[in-house]
This record gives sequence, structure tokens and C-alpha cells, in this order.
Amino acid sequence: MKRRKFSSFVAAVLIFALIFSLFSPGTKAAATSAIDQAAALENGKEQTGTMKEPEQVKWYKVTPGKTDIQKNSHMALSVKSDSVLNVSVYPSMEKALKDETFEMYRSYTAEDGKSEIIFPYAWSGPYYVKVEYLGEEEPEDGETAEVAAEAKYSIGYKGTKKQPSDLEQEEACPVEMSVDQKKSGKSILDKLRAIRDEQLSQTAEGKELTSLYYKAAPFIVAKLALNKTARNEIYQDLVTLKPLFDDVSENGASSSYKMTEKDQKAINRLYDTALQSVPSFLKEEIKKQAERLNIKQLQGKTAGAILTENSIAAKSEVQTTKVIFKVKNNKSLSSVHNEMKGFSASAQSKKDISNVKKAKKLFDNLYSFELPKDEKQNGTYTASAKRVKSAAATLSKMSNVEFAEPVQEYKSLSHDIQYPYQWPLKNNGENGGVKNADVKYEPASTLLSKRKLNDTLIAVVDTGVDSTLADLKGKVRTDLGRNFVGRNNNAMDDQGHGTHVAGIIAAQSDNGFSMTGLNAKAKIIPVKVLDSTGYGDTEQIALGIKYAADKGAKVINLSLGGGYSRVLEFALKYAADKNVLIAAASGNDGANSLSYPASSKYVMSVGATNRMDMTADFSNYGKGLDISAPGSDIPSLVPNGNVTYMSGTSMATPYAAAAAGLLFAQNPKLKRTEAEDILKKTADDISFESVDGEEEEMYDDNGDPIDIPKTPGVDWHSGYGRLNVMKAVSAADIQLKVNKLESTQTAVRGSAKEGTFIEVMNGKKKLGSAKAGKDGAFKVNIPTQKQDQVLYVKATKGDAKTSYKIVVVKGKPSGTPKVNAVKTKDTAVKGKANSKAMIRVKNKSKKVIASAKADAKGTFTVKIKKQKAGTVLYVTAADTDKKESKDVKVVVEK
Repeated sequence: MKRRKFSSFVAAVLIFALIFSLFSPGTKAAATSAIDQAAALENGKEQTGTMKEPEQVKWYKVTPGKTDIQKNSHMALSVKSDSVLNVSVYPSMEKALKDETFEMYRSYTAEDGKSEIIFPYAWSGPYYVKVEYLGEEEPEDGETAEVAAEAKYSIGYKGTKKQPSDLEQEEACPVEMSVDQKKSGKSILDKLRAIRDEQLSQTAEGKELTSLYYKAAPFIVAKLALNKTARNEIYQDLVTLKPLFDDVSENGASSSYKMTEKDQKAINRLYDTALQSVPSFLKEEIKKQAERLNIKQLQGKTAGAILTENSIAAKSEVQTTKVIFKVKNNKSLSSVHNEMKGFSASAQSKKDISNVKKAKKLFDNLYSFELPKDEKQNGTYTASAKRVKSAAATLSKMSNVEFAEPVQEYKSLSHDIQYPYQWPLKNNGENGGVKNADVKYEPASTLLSKRKLNDTLIAVVDTGVDSTLADLKGKVRTDLGRNFVGRNNNAMDDQGHGTHVAGIIAAQSDNGFSMTGLNAKAKIIPVKVLDSTGYGDTEQIALGIKYAADKGAKVINLSLGGGYSRVLEFALKYAADKNVLIAAASGNDGANSLSYPASSKYVMSVGATNRMDMTADFSNYGKGLDISAPGSDIPSLVPNGNVTYMSGTSMATPYAAAAAGLLFAQNPKLKRTEAEDILKKTADDISFESVDGEEEEMYDDNGDPIDIPKTPGVDWHSGYGRLNVMKAVSAADIQLKVNKLESTQTAVRGSAKEGTFIEVMNGKKKLGSAKAGKDGAFKVNIPTQKQDQVLYVKATKGDAKTSYKIVVVKGKPSGTPKVNAVKTKDTAVKGKANSKAMIRVKNKSKKVIASAKADAKGTFTVKIKKQKAGTVLYVTAADTDKKESKDVKVVVEK
């Protein structure tokens, strides 16, 4: 086939994916016999092949060796031919037989007769390659049709090393076309890509139409290549359809956009152009489907109805027409239903809460029910948000109901080959970063490799987890997985967010594949509560939290956020009462308040830092922020096998969750509050005060400035500081505990393993040191410190090294002793003081002449020589580790 050179115009090609999305063509299943006979490809060795007729398929397989995986992150597959060939790469035979792969792994021999696919070594293999002959181009007007000739080609691959990418490489169009010169072009292109990635790619029918699109695309492109007039006409049709693209991109299957007469005409022209461009075998298939679905009679229909009727787009499973309520303790659902009979409310509210009798029990007296629905224009049925809110308010007023609220929507907040790019584990100061501004993974890993650790269950309550990736094989407890969106046990990730989170926590280290997770002993419980669009509702998330706690999770990762909910608060308390540590993302609004559930008292809230060891500009901060962790430009796994950069507090949270899991791996009996305290008290201080600029100003709702709260040892922007895993696991390893230090005390006390060397520091100044004794107790004598002073207790034993933050609290002075009268005949000074206080008797010059300790009840007797009448004595008491009290003057009597 003669090759044509042309300039790019990607939107003109992408529009056909939208047109094809109006029908759901079937695709042919791969022939089992053919794939069983797949020819093996070897790294660096090219093979040739021939296919004699269109629609013929040849299969190949790639089995990378251990050395190749350790040396390279990807393979660069190349297919060259003068004919139009479709090329697809699959991670396994199972996926190949179902024709399931990511769009970036489909391509065709384009204008230069070459197709190249960069495929990651992210699965155990072997990988399968399908080469399909598509036939020849349709002739231009007046030209004679070419007879389909044999398709000769060459195929081969080479290992290559690719660093993590910011975004997935654009895979949709084999011929990239510029739209920058066209007004609205870039916006249209972005919307179309969003529709493809977030809608079409999430359903079986959507994937099938994309497969058909890839067969048709090269012929459509070739048809438009030399016809500038046709390209401009198509661009105008794209502009006409832009409002449709905008609405579908934003709302997906819920789009209420109504197709207009202009829209219909634009679609007709685009459809006709596509039909005229493709070979006959594709043309017949397209025509058959178009006739069945009346593609030329879409006017008056809504986009949402078209998409849902044909199962093309992913329909959000978020339930926004539900109410969740809690029946008071010792009350029943029937008592609520009985109360409704005489309850005063509007007719609409009474009708809306009538479904209480059909309420579904969630757990612990928590129920949900759906309101009666009204028909909506696009063929769906719904209830208005105002009605749902009103129904919840009515129900909450009942005496047998503790609380009621509408279901709310929440959203997700994103020595191995890619290890050098994992700056949170080891920051070398590259790309503008600060050297060593990381979580200290390497020394922590070295320390823990010498210790016996327990496996720990960490629940990722998110979009699911792709357990097929090589780095997550054996790390995901699929037997414990649960999907609260699909109401089944298949918690496979169909969005990517949950897999990225799970990779940060638990990706296998030192297996050569992809990347390294922070926690080698973590086992992931995948709990899917967010759908393929990244959204979930109150009920799904609450049930997911309870499920994770019931299945034995020691840690729950919540990289999601939304509005406050008493239902979620109830679920969080349920998990916390089971001793589950919950790590929640602070939010990505750059606001001085935390999103929910990060603001809950039952969670450890996590903010994000960047390579420069500063709070990321998008990270929410303020009251209640507990700790920070790396969250900007974080590389981790996504379902397509690549290691991809994502930013957000969603990425910071799994570092904290993984670190908490390590503490439980060291000591399964640890309380969640103890684990959280260790993480916070061992975090590195990254607080920053402006020197040459102005500090941030805050304003209340009236616009009046308010003071930023000052909490000793806690920074407004980063909480207790940036996570330091080495310090945290070291503190757990040497079993360090530090007692409260009061401003009147003269010693720091605590416990640690015998022989642990303890130092108390005020900044760089050493205040004192000591060693833990055989019983583990230590006492470090120090000068008294002012209230709110921040000190650091450094503890070292072998290769375990930590620094533990303490803040001096206000203390009471030693209690002044009550002294009995002393007479000339007495040989002791007696009285009462605080328990076990040190009593000192001094002469007129305030020189100590005798001392003794009070007993447990505070009674003391200090032996002295007989004194002459009129002799002046002074008596003081010093409580444990405190300065002595004020003097009590005593004059000896006859």
C-alpha cells in the first residue's frame, strides 16, 4: 500500500471513537489453537512473517529472563510492514484470549510503515503479541481499488529502561495530530481523551468499540491526509459537538445533555466519512450496528440515556438517593416504623420515609433505605437532593433515631529497576530536592532484616487493587477482598488509584520488577468502595471500614475525602475500638482545614511533603494534622504495569500506613494509640518560618484576621513532622517509653531495653545522659526546663537509633511540708509531706544538718541532735525529681 505523508490532526480521528461509542460491535475471540502455537521472540532478534489475506492473525510470545528484568524496565516491540497491521500486546494468555489490554499497548503500522509499543516488565509473563492484517485502503474517488496483497512484515523487541512518567503516554492515536493551531482544539482533544479513558475503557462494550476503532483509524487517517477541506469540515463538526463532549466528560452516564438537530447533523457527517473510509469487512459491520441502533435518529435523546442503554460508559455506583440512620440502643427498626404512624411531617416527607420498613441493616443498629423515585428526562429515576436531605432531617427528629443523614459522595484524593526514582525512600537531592529528605527506608530495612517480624494485614479501602502485577503477587489477600461497589468478592482495580496506593505500601522489593514498597511484611486486604470513576458513597465506605476491621486489618488506609458524616464517624469508631489504626489523607485543596475523614478523632491524619522537605502546596493543613509524609511526584504501580508519578495526600497516606504496619509487625500487641504516638514523636521537624517574607495570615468568615494556633512541638503546616521510619522502628525495637516531664522536675525517666544509651537534648545542647538498667528503667538528671520547651530523647542500642520528641508540661512545685513543733527534748523533726518526698532540715545558715525520706503516706521523721530553745531551723521537701519546696521556718521551744 502506498504510504502518504500528512500533518497531524488528532481530534478528527478521536471523534470516530465517540461515534462508534453509540453502538457496541462484537469482536472476534482469539483462536486458542493459534495462540497455543505462538512463536517465541528473543531480545534483540528480529523475525519475519507473511499473511496472505485480511483479518488473518499471527501470535508471538515474550518470556523475559531474570537478567533482562533486572537490567530493563520495558521492552520496545517493533513491527515493520508496508501493509496496515494492527499490533496488540497482552500481559498473559488469559488476557490475550479475552482481547483485554490497555490502549497504550495497541498500535498499527502507520505512515512510516512502523509500529512501536513500549511494554513494561510488570507481570510474571509470558507476554503475548497479536499481529493482525487489516487489508488495504479504500480508493479515492475515481481510483481503482487495489487488490489485497500479501502482508509481509518483520517483528522483534529490545529491552529498554524507562523512568517513571508523569502521565501515561498517549496511546489512543497511532498518528499524532496537532490541534494547537485550532481554537478550542486542545480542549476538545482533552475532553475526548477523558471520555475514552474514564468512560469507554471501563466497560466491556466500551473496550470492544475501542478495538473496532483501532481497526478503522488508519484508514480514516489516510482518507483525510490529503483532503484539507474535509479536515476543516470535521473540525467544525467537533466544535459543534463540544458542549456534548464537555457534559459527557464531566458527568459520564449521568449526562443530561440533550442531542440537538445540529448535533445530529454533525454526527451524520462524521459517520458517513468513517463509513466511506474503511475496508468492506469493517464497513458491513459498522452499517449493521448503526442500523440496529438508529444512529441517525439520536436527536432529542440525552447522552446519558444513549450511553447507559448500550452499556458503553461506566455508570457511577454512588447512591445519592439513600438515607442512612442509626436506631438508638435498645430500640428496634419496628419501633421507628411504629413511631412514623403518628409523627407530624409533610406529606412528601412521610412518603419519602415510608421505605424505612424496607431498610437494610448495615451493622450495629445502622440502617439504610432508598427514597421512592421520580422519573427523570433521560430515562433514569431519581430523587432530588433536597428531598433526600429533608427525609433525613425528618427521620432524625424521631425519638427512636439517634441520627440520620443523606448518603454522601466521596472521592479518591495517586534492588528494583525503578528504585532510583523512588525519592521518598532515598532522596539523593536530585531534581531540586534536598538530600536525605526522605523516610529513611534503607537504614530501617537494614535494621528490620535482622529481626523476626510478623506479617501484618493492611486494608486499602479504595478503588480496588490489581493483584496480577508481578510486584503485588503474593502480597494481596484476594481471599479476603471485597467489592462494595459491585457487591461481590472481586476487588480488582478498574481505576488505578488503589493499585498506586498498594504499591507504595507493599510492592515486593529485590525481585527485579518495577519498584519497592515500604513494608515488606504487609499483606494487603483489597476493599473496593470507590467505582471506576474514583467516587464512592457513605454506605459503601462505612461498610468497607467495618469489613476491614472484622477481617483482622491492623491498619486501614483511607486515601479519600469528602464531607463530614456521622455514619462514617460511627464506622471509624467501630474500627478504632477494635484497635485498628486508620490513616487518612488530609485533602488536596491547599486549605487550612482538614477534609473528612482526616478531621476525625479516630484517625491519624496525613499531609504531604515534597522533595525539598516542605509541605506540598496542595496539602491541606491546620488543626488536627498529625503527621506528614512524601506525597508529591510519587512513583508507584498502576494497572497498566507502568510505574507512574502521582501527587496528592492520597500518596502520602500509604507511607504512614505502611510504617504503622511495620510497628505492628514488630509488636502485634501494640495499641493503635501507642503506634500513632511513636510515629508522631519520632517524626522529623520540618517546620519553616519565613525570614524575609511575611507569615501566612488567616481570616474568619467575616474577613477579620485570626491568630494561627501555636502548639509546642506541632507545626501548623506539617503536624508533628515528616515521617521517619528508621526512628519509628528503632523506638519500637528498643521498646523506648518516656515518662511525662514537668517543668518542676529535674530528671527524665522512662524505660528501654537493658543497656540502651539515653541522651536528653535541647536543640544541640546535651542536658544529660544515662543507660537503661537491668530492669529497663533509666533516669537522666537534667536542669529544670521551662513549660512548652521541646526536648529530644535520643536512644541508641546497637544498630537501632532513634530520637523521641517530648514537650515539657506545667508542673506543680514540691509540696511544702507540714512540720510539728520541735522542743528542746526532741531528737527528731516530724511532720507530713507528699509521698516519698526528700525532707531536709537546715540550720540558721541554711546548711543541711539532717535528711530523710517520707514514707508512702507522706509521714516523715528526720533524726537530729537536741537543740537549744530559740534555735532557728528550716525544713524543706523535695518531691521525686523536683526542686525542693519553700523553706518552713521552725523555732525550737522549751
